[in-house]
Amino acid sequence: MNIGFLGIGNMGGSILKGFLSNGLDAKNIFIYDINFNKVEEFKKMFSLNVCDNYEQLIKNVDYLIVAVKPDIFVKLLEDINLYLQKYNPIIISIAAGISINNIYSKLDNKSLGIVRVMPNINAEICLSTSAYCYKNVKDEDIKKIVTLLENIGSVFYMPEEKFSIFTAIAGCSPAYIYLFLDSIAKGAQKMGLNKKEAIQIAIDVTIGSANMLKKSNKHPWELIDNVCSPGGTTIEGICTLEKNSFQQIIVEAIENTIKKDILLNK
Repeated sequence: MNIGFLGIGNMGGSILKGFLSNGLDAKNIFIYDINFNKVEEFKKMFSLNVCDNYEQLIKNVDYLIVAVKPDIFVKLLEDINLYLQKYNPIIISIAAGISINNIYSKLDNKSLGIVRVMPNINAEICLSTSAYCYKNVKDEDIKKIVTLLENIGSVFYMPEEKFSIFTAIAGCSPAYIYLFLDSIAKGAQKMGLNKKEAIQIAIDVTIGSANMLKKSNKHPWELIDNVCSPGGTTIEGICTLEKNSFQQIIVEAIENTIKKDILLNK
């Protein structure tokens, strides 16, 4: 089973590193990117099969992971259309906001197998949260692809009409969480704690709290109530957040993210 990466930027590179760190053999991986420096970087690190052009990449692989930015994805499909028709690999698209039907509209081969995947940046450390949907793909191929994705984290089947929602809570939310962590650290820094130490504490508390919630099977508000002593410090902070519409701002951010993804998809 040979896997091709067309594009090894931030997300493609993260997935590639995740695959390799989890035991995938470099001899079965083929890469191509117009960024020569990026290709050389990966070649030195992992001794991958580097391809000189689109055709050399596509003819050598069973699964083609297309990891380019959405704004150049459509033009790229036109450039590789002939090779996809000739060699018939299964396309694995990670382009946000581009539906399977949009992909087919740019291809001559309407029976080509397509898997749409939405991973997140945590793929690089094998803690991605990924969703997938597909069309014209055999069960055995889907099982192999899901197994590949499980090498880099958790995987959820998601009907395509729900992909915009998944994108908001899994694809985009790492950035929101980083902002939240930085805000906690900034508050501590304002009151006299070293910023570096404050960030590390915030990271550790977030990891512990997420694991606590996951293992407890409790509703988040149960755990919130457990931390809030009457007249104490935590309830003071909670009331401050609620006074400033903390939850509503988060909800609005998720809603706007979903609306933007739907707009991109159109």
